[in-house]
Amino acid sequence: MKPRTLVLSFAALFAGAAFAQERDDFVKFVAPEGFGGHAWGETRASFDRLPSQPVGVGAAWMRIQEKQAAYSCQLNNWLPKYIEQWIPQCKPQETMRHPNFEFKAGGSYVVSEYAIDGQGFRYGDEANGVVLHPVIYQFCANWQGRRRGKPPANFAELNRFCGMKFMFQSETIDELSKLPVDHVTAYDHVLERLIAKYGRPLGFSRRGKVFIDTVDSESKDDPSHRFRTWRWCPAPEANGLRTYCAASVTLTLDPVSGEGSILYSTPILWEFAFARENYGFQGDPLYRVLHARD
Repeated sequence: MKPRTLVLSFAALFAGAAFAQERDDFVKFVAPEGFGGHAWGETRASFDRLPSQPVGVGAAWMRIQEKQAAYSCQLNNWLPKYIEQWIPQCKPQETMRHPNFEFKAGGSYVVSEYAIDGQGFRYGDEANGVVLHPVIYQFCANWQGRRRGKPPANFAELNRFCGMKFMFQSETIDELSKLPVDHVTAYDHVLERLIAKYGRPLGFSRRGKVFIDTVDSESKDDPSHRFRTWRWCPAPEANGLRTYCAASVTLTLDPVSGEGSILYSTPILWEFAFARENYGFQGDPLYRVLHARD
């Protein structure tokens, strides 16, 4: 059997990422618009390099969720206020029956993940770069159907690019106990480059208590390192349904295994995680990473 080879791209994966601690306060978050020349919302069929079979598939169902923004005035006859001016009059009952919704979510969800065999990237330079591998492409389909209904005939059209997952390996807690206190981990390098690219994540401060936060939200004090899940443009509430950005960015690490990830997650992927957690799959890992607050 032929050994698999990891092919690294040394081109800048995220343009402009560099160490810039003294200027990260001036960096404004700009959501990623996609990856590899593909924009969010493109159909799965437009990705010709991906294998035919996914590496993973998940499904969820959720009751219809609507967020109301305002009401649309349903006009009555225009009535004169003065001879020179006319003002519109709203029909109260009709207006109440025509709300505008900021978004409408729910129904059935299917998320599939694909990976190109051997694809990987170096995030950073030769000296301090971190290898991102595997690289996982995520596609989401959503339709207003029954919980156990069959996918619709137009599933291929609904199945669209909705997220990216970049995995990397950092030092474990056990390994760090044998290294110098000032050792800079792979996680540290990734965090600094993300801050240089996207600014400071929610709740970030370079001062304060140092602690370790696992994916399961079990924190432990540590004298030298801070491993925490950081989020750029998460949902606005602790149990929020979705991000309001084109995509959020999340950095997470399991300190025991040293396995880390960078997640690009569009609103529909947030909805999927919310549906998994609240409609039958409590403790869903994606929900814990995206939604959980420290």
